[in-house]
Formats: sequence, C-alpha cells, structure tokens
Amino acid sequence: MPTTTDDLPSGAPDVAALERRLRAAPDDLAATQELAGLLLRTGRAAEAEPHARNAVRLAPEDARSHTLMALVLADTQRPQAAEFHYRRALALSPPDAATLANLAWSLTGQGRLEEARRTYRRAAALHPSIALTWHGWAQTEDAARDLPAAQRRVERARCLDPHHRGADTFAAALLARQGAGEQALALLDASAVRHGGPDPDALLETGRILDRLGRHDEAFAAFAAGKALLRQAGRRYGEEEAVDLIARLATFFVAPRLRLMPRPATPAATPAATPAAGPQPVFIAGAPRSGTTLVEQILSCHPAVAAGDELPALGAVVRALPQTLGSPLGYPEALSELWMGDQRDGLERLRDAYLRHARKLVPAKPGHTLFTDKMPFNETHLGLIALMFPSAPVVHVLRHPLDVVLSMMGTNLTHGFHCANDVETAARHVLRVFDLVEHYRREMPLRYLPLRYEDLVREPEAAVRRLLGFLGLGFDRRCLRFEENRRHARTPSHAQVSEKLYSRSIDRHRAYIAHLKPAIPILEPVILGLGYSL
Repeated sequence: MPTTTDDLPSGAPDVAALERRLRAAPDDLAATQELAGLLLRTGRAAEAEPHARNAVRLAPEDARSHTLMALVLADTQRPQAAEFHYRRALALSPPDAATLANLAWSLTGQGRLEEARRTYRRAAALHPSIALTWHGWAQTEDAARDLPAAQRRVERARCLDPHHRGADTFAAALLARQGAGEQALALLDASAVRHGGPDPDALLETGRILDRLGRHDEAFAAFAAGKALLRQAGRRYGEEEAVDLIARLATFFVAPRLRLMPRPATPAATPAATPAAGPQPVFIAGAPRSGTTLVEQILSCHPAVAAGDELPALGAVVRALPQTLGSPLGYPEALSELWMGDQRDGLERLRDAYLRHARKLVPAKPGHTLFTDKMPFNETHLGLIALMFPSAPVVHVLRHPLDVVLSMMGTNLTHGFHCANDVETAARHVLRVFDLVEHYRREMPLRYLPLRYEDLVREPEAAVRRLLGFLGLGFDRRCLRFEENRRHARTPSHAQVSEKLYSRSIDRHRAYIAHLKPAIPILEPVILGLGYSL
C-alpha cells in the first residue's frame, strides 16, 4: 500500500519554479521540503531523495524533514531506514495518525506484523477516518494470513472513501481467495462503473479471478486490456536499452578478459570486522513468476537461511560501479579498471558495498549463514555476481517459458525494462536473458544450479534435497512444509506460497495457447533447449 501523504505540502509551485528558487537560495528549507513533497506526490521518489536528504541536513530536528525522508525510503523499498525517520518525526512533534500509519507500513515491510498491528491501532484511535490507514491495516492482516480480519478492515476503508479504487481491488482479491469469485467480479464491475472505467490493477485482478474460475478467454482479454492501459501510460518495453546492455555484457564477459581479473579475498581470509564476514548471499535467479518466491520460501524454512526477498543491493552496486572504481566508462566496461595496479582491490569494495546494502534489509538472526537475494532477472548480472562472489551459489529457477509469459501477463511488473506489458516483448526479453545466461556459463566458472519449478511441484522432496545439498546444507523436513512458514513474502506471489504445493500452475499455457501464439516462434529455441514441449 502506498504510504499516506496527507501531511505533505500541497498547492506547491511547479518543479521548475522550485528548482529555480533553490538555485538562488540552496539553503531554503521551505522550498527544499516543498520540492521533495511535490516529487513524491507525482511518483518521482528517486528524484525526491536528494531534496529530502538535504531537508534533513538543513533541519535535523524538523519533523517534516524526517517525514519526507521516511516517505522516500519507504517508496524505494528501504523499510528499516524509513522506520528510523518515522520514529524521529514522531519524537519531534505530537503523534499524528498519518505518520503512525506509515510507520506501521514500514514494520509490515519488515515482517514485524504484531508491531504493525499495534501501531495501526494507535493510528486508528487518533484519527479513525483515514481510509488509507484501514487499507494498510487490511494488507497487514492479509500478510498475517487472517483473511476475515483483512476483509473487515478493507471494507472500513471502502466505506470511508468510496473512491479508493485500490481498496475495491484488494477487497475483490480477498473475496476470490475465500472462494467468492463471482462476488469479487461483481465488486470489480461496480467499481469500474463508479469510476468511469477500470484501471490496470483492477483489470489484472479480474483476469486472475476469471482464470481461477476456468473462464480463460475472458481472463486473457482482461489481462490484455490491463496491459494496454499500462502501455498507454508510458510503460513500454525499453527494448533499445535492454538490447544494448545485454550486448555489452556479452561482449565484456568473455574468457580472455576474465582471466585478467583479480579475485577478491575470501570471507574466511578476511578479519571478522569487515563486511565480508557474516551471512553470505544465495542468488535465486529467474524470470518473474517462474517460482523464485517458492524457492525462497522453502529455503527460509531452514535454520541456516534468512530470506532477503527482492533485494535492491545488486542494482545499487551496478549503478555506483563506475564511481566506485573511478572510471569514466559505464557498466560493464568500467570493470576494466580492475586491470590497473591501484584498483586490484576493486572487487572487494564492490562486494562489501553489496553486503552493507543487503544486510540493512535482511532480517538475519544468530545461526543464519546464508541469505537469499531473489530480485527477478538477477541472472542478467551473473558475470558481476561471479566476480564479486566466486563461490556464491546461484539457483536458477526454470519454468516452461510459455507459463512464465502467461503469468507475467497477469501481474503488474516493472522488472526487465517493462517487458511484461505485452506477450511478444515479454517473450523477447525472456529469450535474450536466457541466451545471456548460456553465454555466461560458456565463458566463466559459475556455482550454478538449474532448478525446474515443475520438479519442485511433482517431486518436492527430491528437488529440495538436491537444492539443500547444492548449498551445503543438511536436509531439514521443515523445508517441505513451507506453507507453515509465517514470514511475509513481500512479492505478488505471497498468497500462493502460503498454500500447499499444487499442480494447477503446471502447463497453464495450454488453456491460453491461442492467445500466446505470437510468443511461440520467439520462445521455441528456449522451450526446446530446456527440454519442454511446444
């Protein structure tokens, strides 16, 4: 749920006017806060961040500065850091319901569900008429798997704000998961009429409900309509950028170049005080909706493994890599600096930057020796992963490519350069990434395990034993009861991994084959190469 922003400045001038004002007076706190708030309200959190940070620098005892910083951090998936700034804001001014609700949402994002519930109760007691508070509380109850409580709270949100489309869609999803599919569809239809038409998320939810009801043609029509709206809003596949990056990665990561690379010091050879010590990463790679969340849920049942979810740490390292290595080149070409005598420790600095970032987000506990990183399409950066962590295990989750594309069509995804908003672009990106993985496997040593989703479903014990053995862990029968894992998986698949394994998701594409025809010639090499049938 988006954080509530009721206390942000409103009626502000436009961005350009505020930027001019700040060029003339960089220490203008009011303009700094106003610009950060305006950028946040228009969905531009990354642009808001430097201004929110400056607001804290200018006024470290101003509650609004901390609120703005917290909102930026929450919007960019850094709930622990957001919690710090929400608490600072609450300490610097009388408690207000919006900040308490935002704090509760950051606790939910960390899986601290009981604390989140208590904080939502405080927020609702202070101001019981904020719909977003009740909507966020409903999602916390959903994360805690109390669907009736979630339904009661989202209905309260809908009563308080009949124009809150997100609450309508969430209420429908809850109804469908409780077996009331037709009632859920009626709710979504009524919401579309009330709002003058559906929005993308409502259409995608409609498609998922119709899919469960076996109304496959109607389901795909809803998926296609939702994706068309996303494309109209500018969410089109960044194909030129994707093709360029993948080509440059394939050109740079070749055996003759890689033989010249230094190797980072191993954690065992590093003093315990350095970031290299402590739990080490397991990279769960795979396309969105391929089964990566299921694999993480299984692994996090093992006492040695902490779940990291979709960690942004690798992306942060990639973005900062040219600066970290002092290179005028971009990524991946900036890695050529490692051939210089004064940059031979560069991989250790990149590795440690990754670990610092990741460990701020991973709820590791005593006994954890590994943590998971399941950012979708992690495999795009397998070359960099292998350089930074030569012994890190990479679990590549594979699923029938047509099932992957179909599932991507039913979900609002931004991964993979927005490839998932059309059948053909999703197929083209899946093919490109698969080819890149094969390139990495030819050119460099990888600690790599291909793991089929279908094997996990059909023969779970054998697949889990193979997975744990690959990681050097003893078999633990709790990993077969992953649905009992009470942690909150912060991904679109969280509801599915709270259920026991089911086979209905295998070969789903067969019911949609007419709609997936454009993808078949594109994906045929991958399908056959992986041993699947057309």
